[in-house]
Amino acid sequence: MDSCAHCGRDLPAESVFCPSCGRRTDAPPTAPRDVPIDVQHAEPRYFGLGPPIFVFSLGVGLLVLGVILLIVGSVALGVIALVLAACLLPTFLAGARRWPETTIARAGISTADRVRDEADVAAASISTWSRAGRDVVRLRKDQFQLRRERDQKIRELGQAVFDEDGRADELKADAKGLDGQIEANERELARTIAGARRHVRKGRAAVVTTEVFKPEGHEAAPSGTFARSESAPADSDPAQGKRSDALEEDATQAAGGEGRGPDPADDVADAVDVEQRS
Repeated sequence: MDSCAHCGRDLPAESVFCPSCGRRTDAPPTAPRDVPIDVQHAEPRYFGLGPPIFVFSLGVGLLVLGVILLIVGSVALGVIALVLAACLLPTFLAGARRWPETTIARAGISTADRVRDEADVAAASISTWSRAGRDVVRLRKDQFQLRRERDQKIRELGQAVFDEDGRADELKADAKGLDGQIEANERELARTIAGARRHVRKGRAAVVTTEVFKPEGHEAAPSGTFARSESAPADSDPAQGKRSDALEEDATQAAGGEGRGPDPADDVADAVDVEQRS
């Protein structure tokens, strides 16, 4: 089977044109020639956004100008310059997210994200303590009313014992029932405050910078020595296992604080603080 002199593909018998390249089979082959190739790289264009460095410099300049104008007495122009500088902040952040190559852009993005996270945690904390404050006030009122009723029962009990009218056992049972209600009220108060503190602590732990704690007595292995294999049995060194368990327990308590019960002294202080805020 013949082949095309132009593209090298196989030709059917008695074909006049090549089915692959479309040229005549009897045409002389053309010499290859170099064709210049123009390569263009398309760059992204974000309309309405300026480079972060330019926007940052402009904002700082307007801020300094506004402060100078306020000092010299041009209050109106100074306020306008400060407002324009504040309006450039969203533009700077948008440009920094588009072009995060510079140090200023990365610092601006990280600072904005940290401020947003802190604001979210502050709003959640305020909301949590507001709800807890209402519950604490309600429980305190109920507790005050129960104590008054218990004191009244105790006074009646003393009078009944003195008069020997047979109501002493009934009044004593009523006073004990009120004591039980007061204890249940105090437990609910402690749970409310502990729950609020735990919720706030969890929200704060989500934005706190991670800290790395090195175990006590841990030293780097000297050069030329090898660390013990991880496949060694766990009971080969009981002291090391105890130290590891203690470190894991300390890390768990430090990270979440979930393993610790509420401190009564802290709960009382928080209850007073919540009542003052309310």
